[in-house]
Amino acid sequence: MSADDDERFARELRAAIERSELSLTVISQRLRARHRPVSVATLSNWQSGRSLPGGEQSLGVVAALEELLGRPPDSLADLVGAPRLRGRGAQPTSFLGRRTSKEVFREALLELGFTTAQQYAHERVFHQFVTIDSARDVQRFDSRLAVRALESGVCRLPAVHVLDPTEPNVAPVYTALEGCSIRRRVVWPERRAYGVELVVDGRLDAGQVATFAYRVEMQAPATSVTGALYSLPRRANDVLIEVEFRGGRKPVGYERYRRTESGEAVAPARLDRRERLQLSEARFGPGTFGLRWEWGDDEDDEDDDDWLDQEGMVS
Repeated sequence: MSADDDERFARELRAAIERSELSLTVISQRLRARHRPVSVATLSNWQSGRSLPGGEQSLGVVAALEELLGRPPDSLADLVGAPRLRGRGAQPTSFLGRRTSKEVFREALLELGFTTAQQYAHERVFHQFVTIDSARDVQRFDSRLAVRALESGVCRLPAVHVLDPTEPNVAPVYTALEGCSIRRRVVWPERRAYGVELVVDGRLDAGQVATFAYRVEMQAPATSVTGALYSLPRRANDVLIEVEFRGGRKPVGYERYRRTESGEAVAPARLDRRERLQLSEARFGPGTFGLRWEWGDDEDDEDDDDWLDQEGMVS
């Protein structure tokens, strides 16, 4: 982390506190009520730049601060880093989901009208089914959610993609499938950023639960897609991501990815007999989770298919 990041964390935390119009004493009390105790002196040191959060407990406080102050998830935590869990580190990859180029991503959220975390509906159940087809140049991401309204009125969520430089810079196609509609849009080809505001049908009372579904079609060959990840600003009851690979080519390596306030974890994954990857979590969040994979050249793919066939014959 650079000195610039140090200063930026202090500056952005200080600005968020000023906008909230809460005293450090009140913030400390509210964090303690959320089981994230931190002293007024420590908060003062953080916002002045005299010290920075460090360790899992302090980073948990930062995550709670983001929600309390109406900041997007990870917007402050990313400026102080996070401890890695033991094991192999996460490898650089391009993502499809809510997290890629952070600065552009946040600007897109603002453009869609999401200025605070409180404006997100609470995602209680999330299921994404991804179809990666090497015989087509369109890859499909179908998402179905059950959300709880945090306040009475319109219930909405964003869907934003910032394309990696290796991906074709073609706008994804967003389609409302059930129980929702699409309103505002972001189309920024010069920034490789695209997104929509998803609005649940009807007006909900605070605490009411609704379900909806939408589809994202990525205009790209299968080998340009290397992951399916999703970020949650709050704890969800159940989350599930499934990826099915179709066509003649398969990736040569697969992994599960999980990032919370405690750090990052990467574990190997394997295709099941349906040619699918699956990742499920109960009571997950806030954090990012998902599946990632790596493509080889044609010869590597053929060798990998042979190995899978042999493995499948062993009882």
